[in-house]
Amino acid sequence: MPIDLFEALESSRFRYGDAAFEDLPEVDRVLTSIWWLEADVNNGGFDQYYFNSSGDSAYYAPLALRTIGAPIMAGIVEKANSRFGPGGPPPCREERQEALLAMRDGLWDDLDDQFYAYPEDLSALLEAFLESR
Repeated sequence: MPIDLFEALESSRFRYGDAAFEDLPEVDRVLTSIWWLEADVNNGGFDQYYFNSSGDSAYYAPLALRTIGAPIMAGIVEKANSRFGPGGPPPCREERQEALLAMRDGLWDDLDDQFYAYPEDLSALLEAFLESR
C-alpha cells in the first residue's frame, strides 16, 4: 500500500509537537525539511521559503534531499543557500529575514525555475524512503 505523504507528515508533527528540529529522528527531519521546502518554494519561491519559519532547517534540506536520492534538487538548494554567503542562511528566522531584505529582488528567479522543473520526482523518492523504513 502506498505511503500517504500528508498523513506521514501530520503523524510526525503530532508525535513530536513542538520538539526542536534537531531532536527529531532522522526520518522525521528528512520528511519535514523536504515537505516544507517543497511547499514554500512552490507557493512563493525560495524567497518565501527563507522568509518563513520553514527556512529554519534550510541548512539540512540538501542532506535530506541526498538521503532520498535527489542529488540534483540538493544542488539547487545548496546554490540557493550559498547566496547568503559562506555560512548559508541564518537558522534564526529574524536574522534570515533581515538578510533577505538586504538582498536584491529577483535573486532567486533562476533557482526557482530550476526547482519548478522538478528534475527528480520528490514525492516518489520520499515514498520510497518512507517505505524503506
